[in-house]
Formats: sequence, structure tokens, C-alpha cells
Amino acid sequence: MDISQEVNLIEKELLELILQHLENNKIDADKAQSLAKDFLAILPVADQKDLLQKLQNLSNIYEEAKELYVDELTKVSNEQRDLTLTQMRDAIQKGNIEHAITAAKSLQQNN
Repeated sequence: MDISQEVNLIEKELLELILQHLENNKIDADKAQSLAKDFLAILPVADQKDLLQKLQNLSNIYEEAKELYVDELTKVSNEQRDLTLTQMRDAIQKGNIEHAITAAKSLQQNN
């Protein structure tokens, strides 16, 4: 999924989250409007790292945005882990144990 598709998905998730919080009286209309406005203000994003940083900043201001940030961070971490595991498996199958170890170390350093 490219970054623009990811942002569109997050926009929809944020809208659903805001509506859910409004229905459950967990957020007032003014704060909901401010959250939506501030989210739109962080756009556009350059890449996945930029998106995560901006979502983290938004979640520091709005408790409601933390769920989005954590979900996105988890998704990115899982994708990175899966990619590294694939690289390790391929390297081991080719007999390149050193490359597999390097890939494992890089994943460990990123976490």
C-alpha cells in the first residue's frame, strides 16, 4: 500500500473514531472538530516515517488519536519484521548465514 492510500485509510479510521467518541459522549463537538482540523493540517506526509511522527505529535495533543498512532506503529513494525524474516529465510536457503545474522541484528536495532 502506498503512502497516499495509507493516509486515506487513516482519515477514514479517524472519522469513524471521532463519530464513535461523539456518540458515546467521550469527546465534545468542538474538540472533535479541532482534532479533524489538526489532522488535516499535518497533510501531506512525505513518507511512512513522517506519517508516524505526525501521528505521534497529534496523539500527544489528543488522547483520541493515540489509538490511530499505536495501530499504525504496530502495522509498520509488523511489516518490517515480516520483511526481515523473509530476508533471513532467503539468505539461509542460499547458505548465506552471515547475511541472515546481519538482517536479524538490523531488526533488533530498529526495535
